[in-house]
Amino acid sequence: QWYQPEYREAVVSTQSTGAARYLFNLYMSLKQYREAARTAIIIAKEDQTCGSYRAGHDVLFDMYQKLLQQGIKIPTEMAHNLMLLHSYILVKTHVKRNNHMRAARLLIRVANSISKFPSHIAQILTSTVVECYRSGLRASAFSFAAMLLRPEYRSSIDPKWKKKIEQIVRKPDKSEEEEGEDPCPQCGALLPQMTLECGECKNYLPYCIVTGRHMLKEDWSECPHCTWPALYSEFQSFL
Repeated sequence: QWYQPEYREAVVSTQSTGAARYLFNLYMSLKQYREAARTAIIIAKEDQTCGSYRAGHDVLFDMYQKLLQQGIKIPTEMAHNLMLLHSYILVKTHVKRNNHMRAARLLIRVANSISKFPSHIAQILTSTVVECYRSGLRASAFSFAAMLLRPEYRSSIDPKWKKKIEQIVRKPDKSEEEEGEDPCPQCGALLPQMTLECGECKNYLPYCIVTGRHMLKEDWSECPHCTWPALYSEFQSFL
C-alpha cells in the first residue's frame, strides 16, 4: 500500500511538504498515530526551516495532543521541537507585557539551538542580545553579540543595532543576574527555573505554557482548553 512507511520516506526525500501534509491527514484518518507523528515532525521541520514558526508549532501541538489522548509516548524529537517553537512564540507576549527578563530567558533557550531557526538566525540573535542587555544579562548579551559578529552573520545584522552590538563586544560587561531556582517537581532538587532536565533524577520536566519555566508541584494548574500544565500563579495573570 502506498501509504506505508517506505512511501513516507520517499515523501521526505523529495521534500514535498504538500504531499507530506496529505499523508499526515491520511494517517490521522486511519488512526495510524505513530506514523502521523513522524510525518508531523517532517512537516514542522519544513515550516521551521521556512520561518513559518506558528504553523510548525500548531502541527506539532495538535499531534502532541492526539498522542496524549491515545496514550502513545511522545517522540523526543517532537517534544523538543515543540518546546523550542513554543518558547519562541512566547517571547513576543512577554515583551508586550514589559517582562523583558522572561523574554530574555526564553530567547537564550532559543538562541542556544539557533540552527533550528535557519531563516532568521541574525534576527533572533539580535533580539537575544537586545533583551539580554536590557534585562541586565550582560554576559549573555556579550556572548550572543560575539556570535552575531561572525563573518557568516555580520552582513545580516540590522543597521539599527549594528553599532550597539559592536560596542557590546568592544567593551564587554560580564555581569549577569543569576537565574532563580525552584525545586524539581519529580525529586525536589533545586535547579534553574528555565532548566527542563533535572541533573539529579534525569527526568525531562514539564514546562509552563505561559512562562516556559519548569513546573512546580505546589503551583500546578492546567489550561482548561488544552490541558497543558501552567504555573497557577502565572496563569492567573494571563486570564
